[in-house]
Amino acid sequence: MKCMEVTLNNEKITTQAATLSDLISERMADTKGIAVAVGITVIPRDKWSRTPLAEGAVITVIRATRGG
Repeated sequence: MKCMEVTLNNEKITTQAATLSDLISERMADTKGIAVAVGITVIPRDKWSRTPLAEGAVITVIRATRGG
């Protein structure tokens, strides 16, 4: 696999992940309660494995928290 640079939560990283699902699995131990956006588009969890990553992609991961 080819390495590429993407931005994950404002941090430039290098990855070999081919899909969004691969990247999330590679970087996060617990995926409960998270939402993921590529650019400004929120990607539903059931589409992560079908969402290819591209060089320079900007990915934002948000974790839901309890409280008020």
